[in-house]
Amino acid sequence: MKSIYIFLFTVLTANIAIGQQMALQSQYMLNKFTINPAFAGTQKGIPIHIGVRRQWSAIKEAPATQYLSSNFNLGGGLGAGVTLYNEASGPTRRTGLGLAGAYQFTLFKSGENHHQLSLGASGILSQHALDKKKLETYLPDDPTIIAAYENQLLPDATFGAYYHNSDKYFVALSISNLIQTKTDIYNIANDVKNNFVRNYYLMAGYNIDVSDIVTIQPTTMLRAIEALPMQFDINTRLIYENKYWIGASYRHQDAIVGMFGLSYSGIELGYSYDVTISNIKTYSNGSHELHLTYRIATRNGVKGGRRGKRYF
Repeated sequence: MKSIYIFLFTVLTANIAIGQQMALQSQYMLNKFTINPAFAGTQKGIPIHIGVRRQWSAIKEAPATQYLSSNFNLGGGLGAGVTLYNEASGPTRRTGLGLAGAYQFTLFKSGENHHQLSLGASGILSQHALDKKKLETYLPDDPTIIAAYENQLLPDATFGAYYHNSDKYFVALSISNLIQTKTDIYNIANDVKNNFVRNYYLMAGYNIDVSDIVTIQPTTMLRAIEALPMQFDINTRLIYENKYWIGASYRHQDAIVGMFGLSYSGIELGYSYDVTISNIKTYSNGSHELHLTYRIATRNGVKGGRRGKRYF
């Protein structure tokens, strides 16, 4: 167990340090605003999202994430949003606040199709904490642990662009860690630095109307982090009457995901379970994720497309 703990601390600490993004989400398609600020104000009404993820169950102190976010339409093509999040893994924790703004405008219209582009940006302030009491070392008063920062407040920013053709298809690109904070957040005196680097997200999706009540919605996301291999997700959801859905996802060299959800009277619920296929599968019982949305109806909120379908 000690060897697993050391492995988690080393790998996950590096992951949190390198990526100033929200933690990994399997149901990112239910709340793309947390990844791309350009989605602010482009959905119906005012969605309030709550998400909880427990990574690699059965492994002690494996990553756990909680977040609360909302975004809304201000009128005149303007949107705004806010995100609160907390991520913990072993002795490390990251808590942050993000404020976003976006502007959406119509490129051109072709019949019922509205080709629209949204540009957005967000400012982020996060606290990185290290609980030294949870660290067990072979040497008492290890100088590396003593030198490490216990708490740091660090700023950063994200930019995003989002294009969609009514409720038919969309493409979105976002870049986080624009500031690229030049600091070793754990102050470790060796050649391995934990400076922030940029993260790139490319998302795309399409609505395929099988009938008036059945829609198939394939989506995909590519994640690229400087100095790390590119990773991608391929997802498909089957949506019935815009109320019930089931889906599956493949995350490259990491997991196969099953998910389902329902929507009723402004409340949307989604659950996913990741079957781990990476090398850590020997120790993991998979990952659980729960997503809850409460949607407040507004007069100036973006309306759904044909047959009441929601925008992406």
